Amino acid sequence: MLPFSEALKKILEHCHALAVTSLPLNKLNGSVTAEATRTLFPLPRFDNSAVDGYGVKTADLTKASETAPITLKVIGEIAAGQSADLELAQSGEAIRIFTGASVPKSVDAVVMREFCRESDGSVSVESAIVHGANIRCRGAEFAQGVEVIKAHTRITPPIVGLLATLGHAEFLVHKKPRVSLVITGDELIAPGLPLANSEIYDSNSFALEAALNDLGIDECKKFYARDSREQTREAFAQALSESDVVISSGGVSVGDKDYVKEILEELDVETIFWRIAMKPGKPVFFGTFKKAGSNHKGLAFGLPGNPVSVLVTYHQLVKPALLRLMGLEEMTNKDQIMVLKGMLRKKVGRLDFVRAKTQVNSNGVISAIPSSKQDSHMMTGLANADCLVHFEQEAEELQDGAKITSTPINWHG
Repeated sequence: MLPFSEALKKILEHCHALAVTSLPLNKLNGSVTAEATRTLFPLPRFDNSAVDGYGVKTADLTKASETAPITLKVIGEIAAGQSADLELAQSGEAIRIFTGASVPKSVDAVVMREFCRESDGSVSVESAIVHGANIRCRGAEFAQGVEVIKAHTRITPPIVGLLATLGHAEFLVHKKPRVSLVITGDELIAPGLPLANSEIYDSNSFALEAALNDLGIDECKKFYARDSREQTREAFAQALSESDVVISSGGVSVGDKDYVKEILEELDVETIFWRIAMKPGKPVFFGTFKKAGSNHKGLAFGLPGNPVSVLVTYHQLVKPALLRLMGLEEMTNKDQIMVLKGMLRKKVGRLDFVRAKTQVNSNGVISAIPSSKQDSHMMTGLANADCLVHFEQEAEELQDGAKITSTPINWHG
């Protein structure tokens, strides 16, 4: 069986960023930038007030206090969006000014409204103030022409806001992959329907769809196949024709009704590997297929049927591939060194991804506490976990207190 690290390497070797497209601001979140962004003007673009208050000359208020307020004449006001053509002509004057409003050159500080009392065209200021207080200076965040967002950056809500601030109505990003799910199994029925005999509810399609949504892949097609060659072939044929990535669950092992690998090869999917020395998730299939009108091949993943196996193999193998297709060049999940809290035993031969919960003690030491439910059908252990402990392939035992490597569980990428 192929070691996990080799399997991941082979997958990423077949991943190339998808074509570039321009999307409007409200469609950008979760995409990856295809170009760097530079400021077209300084940020802020002009000096502006950080508060509602009064624009003043600081020299007028050196002796102002709550017990000895200084009164200034209010000569006008400036609201946000108005031009700052009003100026302080002499000492003893103030301009009422609102948050975000342009600050005139003659104003060297803005006093917060909370420290002022206005009446009959004048304002009493109850506090001294330092030069530049409450003024956001032109170019304080960025000068003009500065790179503020790199290419191959995952777009988040703050980045959407920054692009809007820079004046972009749309932006160039890599396309998100078209993904299809193929769910196999005679025993599966939709949640909400009554169960009969040995039927179980389908959880894999919903869990995988949720995982895709967390990556910003909002739409995926679902195909369901009973355990028959005909239905399995029909589902895969349609999925392959419509997708950049096909992900299946179940039917990928060596049972009499495990048709996935055989059908995929019949449909001209080139097998890159089948079966990995990892747990959960040994019977994983990965292959590539030709896409009409594209120089890059599509990716086909055959994942196991057990719910935990599906999500662990998705997290460790499929998600990195999807992010690479979306334009991210570096792995986002960085492994961490922790201390094991508890003892683990297994057979030699496979890398176990042990579901665990992190804990930080008063000395700042990070420990990983394995979940009590580790079987591949027990979703509770994964639902309560926030990391995957690497129980190395050739190890048989890990003692309490041992230093271990773990991968944070991060469905967002």
